[in-house]
Parts: sequence; structure tokens; C-alpha cells
Amino acid sequence: MRAEPRPLATTSRYAILVGGVLLVAVPVYVYLEPQWRALVPRLAAALVLGMALLELRGILADRVARHGTSALEAARIPPVIESGVPHRLLELTASVRAGLRSRRHFERVLWPRLAALSTRPLVPPPLRRGRGPSLARLRDLIATIEDER
Repeated sequence: MRAEPRPLATTSRYAILVGGVLLVAVPVYVYLEPQWRALVPRLAAALVLGMALLELRGILADRVARHGTSALEAARIPPVIESGVPHRLLELTASVRAGLRSRRHFERVLWPRLAALSTRPLVPPPLRRGRGPSLARLRDLIATIEDER
């Protein structure tokens, strides 16, 4: 982060910049044909204005970085709530929900986990087109696994 700019130093720096641009722009303006002369002051002004805007952008970026997040940005971030529920159980719940929505997730992730819990071969529940089994079928399958134990 840069130090806060002093007004006198900034004014003198831009006075020197404008003087240098004028030293280059006036001879070019004089030697150009009349149809091209209007372009020189526009380019000179664009150069000075561009440098001023770049410096202003840097100052604003430093101030924003120094003050951290605003109240609006902080409101967008959901608060982290530590619940008493173990993280593994939350992951398992998310996996079951994904298995209900996606047939591929059910076949590749959830079904091997359920089959590993059972001591005998399980009959896979009928799947819906493009989706996993219904919640009732999954509940029945889990109940059969629990009855074995």
C-alpha cells in the first residue's frame, strides 16, 4: 500500500507532466497539416487524463483494500454455523440427496457404499429415467440392510 498522496506533491507532479506534454505537443501541432491539428490537443488531453485516472484508481484500490470488506459484501457471505451434527453425517446426507437426483451418482457412489454394508447381495431398486431411485425405494433398501444386522 502506498502512502496517502500529498496535494502539493500531486499538483506539482501534474504540472510537470502537463508542461512536458505541452513541450512535445506544441511543436507537433505547428508542423502538422491543418486537417490533423485537432488530433494533437485531444491526444495530449487524453494522455494527461489517462494518467490522472490511473493514479486515482490506484488510490481508491488502496483505500478499499485498507478498509477490508464493506457491510454489503459481508452480508453476502453466509455465516458459518457450527452445528452439533458430525461433518461425515452431513456429507452422507448430501450424497443420498445427490443419489436421488442423479442415476450416475447413485450407481457409481451410493450403490457401492450400500452394497458394502450388506452381507448378502442386494437387488438394486428400480431407477427412474436419468434419476436415482425414489426415496421410498431407498428407504426400503436401507431397512433390509438394517434387518440383516
